Amino acid sequence: MSPVTVGHFLINEIMPEGYKISKPLTNKGLHDHVVGLAKSDPQQYVKTIMALKRQGDEIATLEGITVGLEDVRPLYGERNKIVSDVARSVAKETDPVKRERLVIDAQTKLLALTKTHPGSMTEMALSGARGSVPQLMKMVATPLASQHPGKGIDPFIIRHSYAEGLSPAEYWVTAPEARANNVATVVSVSQPGEMNKLLVANMTTKIISQADCGTTNGLRMLVDDPHIIDRFLARDQVGMKRNTPITPQLIQHLKVRGPHDLLVRSPMTCLAKNGVCQFCQGHNEKGQLHSIGINVGVRSAQALSEPLTQMALGSKHAVLTIRERTMMPQGLKGVRQILEVPKSFQHEAVLAPEDGIVDRIEVAPQGGHYLTVGRHRLYAETELTPSVHVGQHVESGDVLTNGIPHPQKLVAAKGLGAGRQYLVDILHRIYQGEGVNMDKRHLELLAKSELNHVRMLDHDPEHPELLKGDIINYNAFREAYGKDSTRVPIHDAVGRSLGEDLFHHTVGTKMTSTLVKNLRDQGISEIQVLRRPPRVEFIMKPLAMNPMLGSDWMGRLAHRYLKGGISQAAHIGEEADIHGAHPVPGYAFGAEFRQGPGGTY
Repeated sequence: MSPVTVGHFLINEIMPEGYKISKPLTNKGLHDHVVGLAKSDPQQYVKTIMALKRQGDEIATLEGITVGLEDVRPLYGERNKIVSDVARSVAKETDPVKRERLVIDAQTKLLALTKTHPGSMTEMALSGARGSVPQLMKMVATPLASQHPGKGIDPFIIRHSYAEGLSPAEYWVTAPEARANNVATVVSVSQPGEMNKLLVANMTTKIISQADCGTTNGLRMLVDDPHIIDRFLARDQVGMKRNTPITPQLIQHLKVRGPHDLLVRSPMTCLAKNGVCQFCQGHNEKGQLHSIGINVGVRSAQALSEPLTQMALGSKHAVLTIRERTMMPQGLKGVRQILEVPKSFQHEAVLAPEDGIVDRIEVAPQGGHYLTVGRHRLYAETELTPSVHVGQHVESGDVLTNGIPHPQKLVAAKGLGAGRQYLVDILHRIYQGEGVNMDKRHLELLAKSELNHVRMLDHDPEHPELLKGDIINYNAFREAYGKDSTRVPIHDAVGRSLGEDLFHHTVGTKMTSTLVKNLRDQGISEIQVLRRPPRVEFIMKPLAMNPMLGSDWMGRLAHRYLKGGISQAAHIGEEADIHGAHPVPGYAFGAEFRQGPGGTY
């Protein structure tokens, strides 16, 4: 297909042979194309990107954007039919949930109609160059309805577009949403900056510390998962050696002949004592290994923070469409809820407090349900629906209703590994809901940083250095207890504690019948279990408190609570490693930067 616009033609003149773009060009498509060039030919990428920048500077200087009346002419006929149909249906419907569904379905039709608008603004919105389709829909079709901040979607149907001008009644109906958006903007613009600081404080020790940690463990990922690209095989499989890089070409080959999934390396399962190794982190955006000493934790924190700013600004520019009510956390508020784990957790699902049988499910007089599991009688709020049935066997931490599991309670019941995987999955869904396909490796680094500590519940004479009440780094816990393990058939592991890192599961995880079945289904016939499992508690602290669990007292001073941090360090005689993974002790002491025997900088 030949270029369809002048801009397309100019870009193809710059792109090298083999990288000409034949399909319709979009901002995201051009970005992905150039990233592919960077990975395959870094030198040509530098020349190409500089030429594209010069071309863009020249066009921006010599050309302007002109919007004519035709570009915002309302879509009267088609729009009026959609609006009239939904207005009649909403007027007849008494169920508020069904009314909202009708409005959302009509909005979907209006968005599709907007994409056919003949104006040049449509081309800009569809290409991603400027504006968005929801913005254009409100301009040339209609906002359709208003989302009241407290009551949900208002059933009053808006029949006019912004180009035509709203009627007084329509303006009045949209006012609460507009005011709520303005208030949210004022309150929330400071939050992304705060979140960036907290993410950096939590992830700043995640440097590339060595070439290869030696692990043969990793995560199972489907071959058609785009997040498998740029990783390395965790062990020999499908006729390929461990540490074979996963490239798009390899994936295409495997899709034809091959396996449903692969075991690939991940920063979440890296065995490096400090930071993460090159092979577990995988290739960078240029298709190269990260150099030893690169602080990938800070880079990931920046990558996670940038979309939060756009989420906060979204309400200011009123680009959001009407959304169906959902319990799924959304946007910046959703990210904060998952990482700050407040006690008052919105839409919190009910979790089983222990292994047992669901004995009773009763409708509560005040609304909601009572669920009885063993000796526990649990209350599910009115908005929650039971997802289990009487007589069903459940395990500690299993979800009993719809809603959002509280991460802190899930970690306490299921262990660090299950908590890490949950954080990755739910945060990825939140970012996807905002149109951001976040690289899962950023989230895996965050999950490992956030969930990395164990509390000792008893004193262990075999390990006198570990006292009752001590909170220790997971690596220290694994080194202390993982060596004292034995290998058993998988069917004999129920009720015992895992003695090795296996996929995302961590040492000390309770082996339940469900977990054993899942591992058996994945071809595991034997596992390591602890000979003498200690009494421990897997913990998750809020994002603002988690850095205070670190053992390096000078590193903690880079965060908060300076007075208490210094007092605690002096009281128990803590030390700081000026050549460790945290950069602050080196800065404070004035130590030289170096690459030591272990690969640290």
